[in-house]
Amino acid sequence: MFKTRKRMLSFRLSEDEYERLKEISLAERARSVSEFARAALCNIPEGKGAAAGSAAPRVEELEGAVKQLKQEMHQLRQLVEAIGMPPPKPETASLEENSQ
Repeated sequence: MFKTRKRMLSFRLSEDEYERLKEISLAERARSVSEFARAALCNIPEGKGAAAGSAAPRVEELEGAVKQLKQEMHQLRQLVEAIGMPPPKPETASLEENSQ
């Protein structure tokens, strides 16, 4: 059974883009380029669109890893100070200051 289509989506393609889309739609045995484009756009799996492909989840993961590393560095510094080891070299100290 066919659904009544009430909305229209329109965008422009270059001649090359259109020819490529036409070739693919023929290879997929679609009745038209429009049918193929509609099917391709409507069958994007959940979580695979542009918003889901954004860097936000990965950035959050990296931020968590950096936070954990900071905590571990702080604990390590406390242990080093507790056993009386000499202070770190200047270039290491500057890295430590940047991470706080």
